[in-house]
Amino acid sequence: MAHRRLNLRIRGFAALYAAATIFAFTSLMVKLSSPYFSGFFMSGARFVIGAALCLLVLYMRYGGIKSERPWVLVFRGLFGACSMACTYAAIALTGPGRASLLSNIYPVFVPLFGALFFRERFNPKTLMSLLFCSLGAILVVRDGSGATLAGDLLALLGALLAGVAVNYVRSASRTENPIIIYLSPCIFGLPILAFAPLPHSLGGPVGIILLLGIGVGAFFAQALMSYGYRSVPAGRGSVVFFWETALTVLLGFLLAGERFNLRFAGGLALIIAGLWWNRERRPGRRGAAGPEAPEPAVARPA
Repeated sequence: MAHRRLNLRIRGFAALYAAATIFAFTSLMVKLSSPYFSGFFMSGARFVIGAALCLLVLYMRYGGIKSERPWVLVFRGLFGACSMACTYAAIALTGPGRASLLSNIYPVFVPLFGALFFRERFNPKTLMSLLFCSLGAILVVRDGSGATLAGDLLALLGALLAGVAVNYVRSASRTENPIIIYLSPCIFGLPILAFAPLPHSLGGPVGIILLLGIGVGAFFAQALMSYGYRSVPAGRGSVVFFWETALTVLLGFLLAGERFNLRFAGGLALIIAGLWWNRERRPGRRGAAGPEAPEPAVARPA
């Protein structure tokens, strides 16, 4: 039984790392699309594509929309949609690396809101991981790029809202289909299109492909994230997404003209150290044929 629970958590962590990687490439596409579309228009388009894909899968595979706790989906949708919109607007104003870095500080808020509203306990292992990753994030953000204050504030607001949304994702994942969990922010985010400035052109085939890539990539990443949080506590799982930060900054340097320096290298090293510390460990053995050591307790939301 202990091995089964551990294997489920390992698969959960693998799904979260895959989601973080896809999110990084999605952030890059958002920045590459910024000459053609505003951040809010890209966010709204993502919600339209995501809602269409969710409804298609739900009706073709699951026979429709079914929910055991719709109120959880409402809160997940409201906080998630606002967080995503702030992050996309921040990426368009600054850059994929910097905006993703600031928005991905949300793991600092996840355990806080989890303890306050979901009765999750603080895990010392998670706190150590957060310390390493947060120090790394501070080093990376102090790059002297002169990014706009509005972009930074939007990214930080997105992080705060995400800290609440991730706890609702975790809670909803216990009973709800991962597809419907992502459908909720897509539905609540659709009104953003009413306020987003319309593009003068779609940027030709390149712009359309990037816009579709943003929507489809976000769909798969969100589905993987919801699956991962079924077996991984929100506090520990959210630390995984510092990998998204490191990869996004690297992709921004390679493909979007963002700068790379020694402070980034030091910050990246600290982030990797935090991820390593947060990894799942196989239980040890007492001797060659002795019983396995007990599996560490896992915090569960209310």
